[in-house]
Amino acid sequence: MVGMGVREDHAVLMRAMTSEDVPTAAAVGAEVGWPGRERRFGFFVGHPFCEAVAAEAGGEVVGIGFGTRNGAVGWIGLVCVRPAYQGSGIGAAITERVAKLMEERGCRTLILTATEMGRRVYERLGFSTETHYRGFAGPGLEPGPLPPGLRRMRPEDLPSVCDLDRRMTGEDRGHLLRALAGPGWVVEGEDGRVRGYYLPVPWGGGPLITPDPTVAKALTRLARTLVGPDETARFWITEMNGACLGLMEEMGFQAVRRLPRMARGEPLPWRPESLWGLFSLGKG
Repeated sequence: MVGMGVREDHAVLMRAMTSEDVPTAAAVGAEVGWPGRERRFGFFVGHPFCEAVAAEAGGEVVGIGFGTRNGAVGWIGLVCVRPAYQGSGIGAAITERVAKLMEERGCRTLILTATEMGRRVYERLGFSTETHYRGFAGPGLEPGPLPPGLRRMRPEDLPSVCDLDRRMTGEDRGHLLRALAGPGWVVEGEDGRVRGYYLPVPWGGGPLITPDPTVAKALTRLARTLVGPDETARFWITEMNGACLGLMEEMGFQAVRRLPRMARGEPLPWRPESLWGLFSLGKG
């Protein structure tokens, strides 16, 4: 298929990405300032709830984009186009292709994280800004004693973790949690219920979900110790989570970037004050 809105001199074929495309996709990412994404792209290509799209022009991959289906919610992420082909409508065409795939598979809400430069493109595609993500960076920590209730995630925790995640995010992300649960951590209350969790992911960071700021503080400290004192810890949070903004300031973290979170379709019943960390900006 030739992408809608693409200039005729850049006629583009949209197709599914394969594992053989991953090194090329990583090179495209590096060209636009996203180095070191090969492992992340490989996960997208191999995961059954993800869609990976390659845009070809002249027989070469010139753009890529990915989608993740979380029940009725679809995330569009990591849309990028080689610099020589930017401004020709390819990025918008990739976004529309991924959006169509998500909607054909039952997604009624579409979400993405935009750059300020890309925001206008997404607005023309029917997306509107619902909040902003703010990125923070600060020092990791030496390991220390764990507070009561903080422990490794066990297989039997997954149903409770998935239930908590669904209630806080409004999305069914169980497929991601099950696929990546090995290194996870939970805080268990005195009643035995999971009150929050943190799941480090292979490409750095990870979702940190809890409605309790005290639990969030314990899990945030844990995340910093897992990074270690010689590395930088990074968090992305929504500006709708005022308690987390205060915690970042308390820890001496520096704000490094601000990006719009945009949505199209049915409103999402989520609780942004309970989201303290992300799978990634392309997965939420």
